[in-house]
Amino acid sequence: MNTKAEFVWIKQKEAYIVPIGDIHLGDNAFTEESERKLKGYIEWVRKRQNARIILMGDIFNVSTRISKTTPFQKMSLKDEMDYAIELFRPVRKKIIGAIDGNHEYRATDFMDYSPLIPFCHYLGVRYFQYSAVFRIGVGVDNKGRAGKPELRPNVNYLIYAHHTTGGGSTVGGRINRVDKLRQILVNADIYLGAHNHALISAPVEGFICDVRSGNISRIRQYIIDCGSYLDWNESYAEMRMYPPQKLGSPRIRLDGRKKDVHVSL
Repeated sequence: MNTKAEFVWIKQKEAYIVPIGDIHLGDNAFTEESERKLKGYIEWVRKRQNARIILMGDIFNVSTRISKTTPFQKMSLKDEMDYAIELFRPVRKKIIGAIDGNHEYRATDFMDYSPLIPFCHYLGVRYFQYSAVFRIGVGVDNKGRAGKPELRPNVNYLIYAHHTTGGGSTVGGRINRVDKLRQILVNADIYLGAHNHALISAPVEGFICDVRSGNISRIRQYIIDCGSYLDWNESYAEMRMYPPQKLGSPRIRLDGRKKDVHVSL
């Protein structure tokens, strides 16, 4: 985790965050439909000044002779790298960070070097390894404080992103893996997880107490599973009796006039 939240200021009245992960470039289950879906999200972000991407890991498949997925797939790691760069080059300035998944960790475990590092270096993207905290400022507050003019975001959102670990064959089991992130960083507005290929959003509410004023207020947090781009037929998921999942990524809208999150799946 970064020691200070990565700050991103989007000055429009609303902002969009699109977390993209579990692409598994090179896997046979990354089909033409998978590619069409992925390119659609990338193009959607490219056309919008107020949209940003977080890369959630497992961009690359990194198959080996000892991994669960065979290396005899349609792409080598070099092909996966070249294709990933080609796909994301048009939106490289809109990618606010990237984290490793367990598939990138295959390479790290073997040779102490993640393929996500050269990918990020080539595109000029911030690499965070295991997890990342983002502070997203939205809108502009030009009123300032105590009569001093000062431009600053009107609303701030805190996002914690982690590829997560473990699995689950049920909806509850999958979202519970992401919910565990609240035990690590307790006050984020949005928790992003990946790994289990589910596309789920769950709002949760609780209370916080201001230690200075003693005031107790209600907060809402969003637990989000970020989907995948692997088709089901003749895939590892079919072989292991995992249910098919909707392809794609969530689109998260952040309001810049008041604290409000809306998730589209």
